[in-house]
Amino acid sequence: MRKRLLGIAALAVGAALALSGCSGGSVTGNSGSSGGKTTITLWHNYTGPQATEVKKLIDEYNASQDTIEVQPQYAASSDQFDAKLINALKNDTGPDLVLGDSTPQQTGQVIETGKVLPLEDYLSSGSITKDNFTEGMLSTGAFNGKQYTLPTDIGDYAVVYNKQMFKDAGITDTPTTWAELAADAKKLTKGTTQYGAYLPIGTGEWPVFTWQSMLWSAGGDFLNDDNTKVEFNSDAGVKALTAWTDMLKDGSAYPQSLMTTSTNGAVPALTSKKAAMAITGAYDLSTIDSTLKKDNVGVFALPGIDKPAMNLGTNNSYLLKSTKAKQDASWKFMQWWLSPDTEAKWDINTGLLPANKKTSDNATWKKYLEDNPRLTAFADELEYAKARPSITAYGEVSAALSTQLQSAMLLKTSPEDALKAAEQKAQAALDKQ
Repeated sequence: MRKRLLGIAALAVGAALALSGCSGGSVTGNSGSSGGKTTITLWHNYTGPQATEVKKLIDEYNASQDTIEVQPQYAASSDQFDAKLINALKNDTGPDLVLGDSTPQQTGQVIETGKVLPLEDYLSSGSITKDNFTEGMLSTGAFNGKQYTLPTDIGDYAVVYNKQMFKDAGITDTPTTWAELAADAKKLTKGTTQYGAYLPIGTGEWPVFTWQSMLWSAGGDFLNDDNTKVEFNSDAGVKALTAWTDMLKDGSAYPQSLMTTSTNGAVPALTSKKAAMAITGAYDLSTIDSTLKKDNVGVFALPGIDKPAMNLGTNNSYLLKSTKAKQDASWKFMQWWLSPDTEAKWDINTGLLPANKKTSDNATWKKYLEDNPRLTAFADELEYAKARPSITAYGEVSAALSTQLQSAMLLKTSPEDALKAAEQKAQAALDKQ
């Protein structure tokens, strides 16, 4: 929520550009010109400070040249974005460019409309080529041998914790294994007023996204090598889910969901002091700092069960088929957005991390990392992070697993039964893709 260089603390997770009115993109038949400029409509789903920053940067781009006018629109929340986009494309009312789609694992459904533009020709020359990205990053936007999308934000997650609570509990070192984390959580728990940890409980992609790291760290696989068979219902899968449910059973983890449409639950768990630890991305640090104070907020890499593991998150951007002029204009803007200077501004002000490998050498970005050492934990995880499968059926597979993860986390179903039920529905989705 993404593999970047060590200097690129990639976090994921998620943001989006949006719709402030109906689309004026060329797909609608508009001419796409305004005062001699080529006008392109851009959809995103960024909210809060990220929405403010995206508008600021797009205004800067529009003022920097006199041939292209980018019109940003907030389209929908991340969980509704792709559905709204697909409907718009089917009705020829879609945008020219999508910036920061935070659910790239579901982009296959958008590509099935036939209106996403393959990027090979554009990537063969110009300032942005495939060499600007790691193989893991590119894999999130590659379908059937073609590159349809590019990561424009990178992310992963780590454990954010309350230093004072650790001190009060007599904990002097941060855990490096899940067993150590579980033991520390017990020390940090005070009845029902303070829990040691908040775990990702709820439906949606976030619990699946974070649990996959647990699965991998226990030695398991999500799907087989060619993405045709479910593999998460295994001994490793049961071990990974039991690691979470055991903490709920012993009362050291918060037992109900704090998730909303705008947060994964970690922020309210930490800022309300309901929990001493929570899994989240670097993009949430500023909000947590504002309540708990920066000096009291620490970060450590997500501990593994048998080995370290991390899930790579990306927000991906792509062009929609249109006139040649509007496609070229959209590509010019994307190259500008992915440039090290722009990425440094965007990521510093939003808590996201760069996708372009060259940004690691940008002076502004390097200085930012030096001044913010907590990002090291996120950055170090990128050395072993891998991405979710980019397949059309991923959304259905994830939904099937998410429902059963929640059932197990609410202690309504055993880990074994939950994963077995999830496998049946997930496999049916894979079989029909």
